[in-house]
Amino acid sequence: MKKPIIALIIMLIAAAGSVIGFLAVKNKNDNKKQQEKEKLADNKLFSFDPYSPTKVVFSKGSETYTVELNNDVWELDTKEFSIDQTYIQLVCTYMSNLTADKSYGEITNDKLSMYGLDDPDKIELTEPSGTHTLYVGNVSPTGESYYITADGKNNVYTIDAQHGSVMKLDRLLLKNKKIVPYGLADIKSITTYDNSGEKTCELTYDPESMSWSLPDEYSNLTLDQTKVTSELNALVRLEAEDMLDEKLDDLKKYGFDKPYGKAVLTGLDGSEHEFLVSTNNDDPTYCFALVDGEQVELYYKSDLSITQNKPITYIAKNYIAAQMSDATGFKLDFNGNSDSCTMDIDNNKCTFNGKEISLKNSEAYVALNNLFNSFSVLKLEGTDTKVSPKLESPALSAEFTLSDGGTVKIDLVQTEKDSKSYYVFRDGKYTGAYVDETMLKGRNSLSDFYIKFTKLAGI
Repeated sequence: MKKPIIALIIMLIAAAGSVIGFLAVKNKNDNKKQQEKEKLADNKLFSFDPYSPTKVVFSKGSETYTVELNNDVWELDTKEFSIDQTYIQLVCTYMSNLTADKSYGEITNDKLSMYGLDDPDKIELTEPSGTHTLYVGNVSPTGESYYITADGKNNVYTIDAQHGSVMKLDRLLLKNKKIVPYGLADIKSITTYDNSGEKTCELTYDPESMSWSLPDEYSNLTLDQTKVTSELNALVRLEAEDMLDEKLDDLKKYGFDKPYGKAVLTGLDGSEHEFLVSTNNDDPTYCFALVDGEQVELYYKSDLSITQNKPITYIAKNYIAAQMSDATGFKLDFNGNSDSCTMDIDNNKCTFNGKEISLKNSEAYVALNNLFNSFSVLKLEGTDTKVSPKLESPALSAEFTLSDGGTVKIDLVQTEKDSKSYYVFRDGKYTGAYVDETMLKGRNSLSDFYIKFTKLAGI
């Protein structure tokens, strides 16, 4: 009887030992989890609404910049320069939920000195619940993180280097990176110049008509409003790839003594801003811009091509003298031929040089349409408003009779520059534009479509 009792006692003792051991391990694990939980909680530095801050102060030593929210716009209290709105909001967003990567224990004077926190960069961010302060010290030896401390916390921590680097005080990070301080609706005019200082293009906005215009000498040409707004919209959104020297005093350093482009913009408020563009010899993909005579910035060269634009860039390339649907006939003098045509499109017929031609056949209609468009829709090659050509010996004369009884006459006169381009006259007046010889000769030209139509019509 004693043996079973003894065996039972031994089993109970062993079981009790197992329970005690289990409880000891569990307690140890629980303590470890609790410590980890507390550590994670301690690493949580700030928690607030990222859009609630109204003031941010950046400082290091005696250098201080105070940025305040005014009508939803961040402004520097001294008004010395405009603020990068995106950068300030990113600072607010990052700090609002900032959690340290690691903790290096309680703050001591030795640690402050060791980690560069005895002379830190400081950010003070104020929102309705109070002011939150972050101190940023040195980068770690591996370059992976920055050492920091925060108000209300007793330890030294690290945050990743990517975020830490932009929390360090940098005047250029604070500055607005946009090349012009305007929105599209704020611009009154833009004037560009070439490397000789000669004006290349001038665009002016009229708030009443809500349209852009070129100088009066281009009034006979149609401005492509969409092209203008597209180019300027890209410009006002453009931000620097890098911010370089401030308050530049040596123009030769970046080649601004010989810029290849210049733009001057005026605002509807009467303000004026300008930038010069020079070549980046180290990497031609990029160019330098000198903004308002002080700030040097880096851009992709293609992004500042606006300084190379000429009026023809913004002018509708297809100059329409008449449309076939609005015309009842035409007279054409070209290449030694004098032709006349009356058209009755509604009844699918026309009379060309006295011969009646049916347009019921789609091939005939297309051939006439191609011929008509080849001299009624002029593909402009460029503009030249410095010349005053005479209407003499035109290479082409075309007069259109319109449905409303009016007429339009187009003449092409060989340019003074070469024999391969022609000034465009409308109703006896020079338009300021020219076309090249491909309009008159070669494939899909007036000559080509003239031959195709007359052959098809048996003329």
